[in-house]
Amino acid sequence: MNDEKSRKELLEEPDPFLVFVGQMMELGKKYQKQIMAAVGAVVAVAIVITGVIYYKSKTEDRAAMMLGKAIAKYNAIKKDESSFIAYENVKKDFKNLAEKYGSTGSGKAALMQYADVCYLTKNYDEAIKIYNQALDVLGKTEFKTMLLSGLAYSYEGKMEYELAAKYFEMIASDDAAVMKDQALFNLARMYGKLGKPELEKEAFGRLVSEYPDSMYFGLASEKIAG
Repeated sequence: MNDEKSRKELLEEPDPFLVFVGQMMELGKKYQKQIMAAVGAVVAVAIVITGVIYYKSKTEDRAAMMLGKAIAKYNAIKKDESSFIAYENVKKDFKNLAEKYGSTGSGKAALMQYADVCYLTKNYDEAIKIYNQALDVLGKTEFKTMLLSGLAYSYEGKMEYELAAKYFEMIASDDAAVMKDQALFNLARMYGKLGKPELEKEAFGRLVSEYPDSMYFGLASEKIAG
């Protein structure tokens, strides 16, 4: 009898889950405006994020298209003119693209291309300025060695061999750098131009000892022996 009564009492007790649902519904009615406002805020944020992603995608597409046109323009001009004239004709295109779409991948590529164009057209001061700008943006990427090389060659173009040697040394001393054998060869060249034969020989020695498979190995060996 007691067992039957206890079971009956248990059956008459409200279901905890249904109680919880009922409480949530009551809260929903009570705070309907606040909940709708919160949901609206979440939806608004989602719309903004979606818009930003869409805008960035469209911006990247436009920048990539402009970069492709600039490169195609250079290739077309180069068929009939010298590389120097072709680069002069597209220099402005790369500059405008880098300035307008600098946050995009194509804009950063255009910045590097513009620096290279300035170097190739012997506008060394502008090249140095742009290589440094690119280094600020891409200095922690795989392009670092290329940008340091650009700076070194630009300073060599200005016959500022101490500064050129500085940047070649930065490459040669960087564990993550590529083409370090080339940097050592160029470093030795700079010391030769500076009239520092001991440092020149030391740089060639580093190349020979550290990079026996380098394409510069034979030349460096001859310089050491001669």
